Amino acid sequence: MTPSPTLCYHLAMNTLVRDVTIIPMNESELIFSGDIGIAAGKISFLGRMPQDFTPDTIIEGSGMVAMPGLVNAHTHLSMVYFRNYKDSVENLHDWLSEIWPLEDLLTAEDILPASRLGIAEMIRSGTTCFADMYLFPEATCQAVLESGIKANIGLTLFGGLVESKRRMRCRLPLVDPIMARAQGRILLDVAPHAIYTCPQDTLEYARDFAKERACRIHTHVSETLKEVQDCISEHGVSPISYLQRVGLLTPETYLAHCVHPVGDDLKLLAHSKAHIVHNPSSNCKLASGIAPLASMRDSQVGIALGTDGASSNNSLDLFHDIRLASMLSAVSTGNPIAITPYEILKMATTGGALALGRQSECGTIEIGKDADIILIDTRKPHLTPINNIFSALVYSAKSTDVDTVFCKGKVLMQNGQLTTIDTHEASESTSRHWAEILSRANRSAYQGR
Repeated sequence: MTPSPTLCYHLAMNTLVRDVTIIPMNESELIFSGDIGIAAGKISFLGRMPQDFTPDTIIEGSGMVAMPGLVNAHTHLSMVYFRNYKDSVENLHDWLSEIWPLEDLLTAEDILPASRLGIAEMIRSGTTCFADMYLFPEATCQAVLESGIKANIGLTLFGGLVESKRRMRCRLPLVDPIMARAQGRILLDVAPHAIYTCPQDTLEYARDFAKERACRIHTHVSETLKEVQDCISEHGVSPISYLQRVGLLTPETYLAHCVHPVGDDLKLLAHSKAHIVHNPSSNCKLASGIAPLASMRDSQVGIALGTDGASSNNSLDLFHDIRLASMLSAVSTGNPIAITPYEILKMATTGGALALGRQSECGTIEIGKDADIILIDTRKPHLTPINNIFSALVYSAKSTDVDTVFCKGKVLMQNGQLTTIDTHEASESTSRHWAEILSRANRSAYQGR
């Protein structure tokens, strides 16, 4: 039986992962074999176990690959409710018009079970840290606190300045106490939704809030050609140039999508040191386009990977997007190695950690960093023979190959079994809430006649 969300999961004082293949992601295509020591949530040694290290728990790593936990740098976690829903629309903007009326009916009580379910899906597929932008962030924070994962939680701004300030007044007092209990696992970001949903005074408010709180800025930009054309028509510049104009292009900014950079956009991004979060599955599903990943890399823009919400993917499995990102780069450039497998994996680990401001704690396997580590079982037919481990992880690996997941040294999954979330209960609860949401929608439609 899967344990309940209230389970106090075990953190051994000293954990040894023995005889494992290690991909640290801190040096190009470096691979070595040895042991990993974990003490007080940190990586204490790599290679040979020192004589003064006494393990309380030993995990056999033979046949496993250890790599940094994946970082899903852009999602809307509780949009799992809209998975496989309204999939027959023609574009992003038509799709949003179908989704937004239902989102208006959501409550904080709806968000908690959906957040638990989404986190369960991410842990199962090797994600140890994610960035979220959605409604009722205090409920998502609670799910993060229970589960042991890390998250950058965005306080979403949507609409004019009065509404944005109201949202902040309501949500901030609820989020801050949970953050304090998370001991650094939860960071607060400000998340103005997009330039087409937030007027300039809201964007400037987000900019000033980020400066006051020393937090990061998370927003969508240049996702569709329509957005780019509308912005040029209204403001005389591209969406990325417009963000620069209002002071939102900073090293602390991470921008979801950026499918359609134009003119000097990539130069602006490189100069500002803002980060791009590439969401290949969502961009394909909504026919938004193929982001010029190789050009972004060549322009020395920082790149992370994200799944977007399960409503527009329809998965939170970052391994899907790792593979698709590489495939799309190959077909769009006509060059299968325009982006190498190692570079794609770097975007999913180190690139995400940099985008979320967590590079000092995760994104690589290094002594002194948090033990955010996943073990991948390579003893599978579809992974045999390995030949090139980086190609295998990008093109052949599946989320079901993830065997064990550590976050800050705590075991969130072992032998494919989650230790902190009751997946059955999360699924059942999410289904019950979804039925109630649809009932509310039907009542609302009836009353609106």
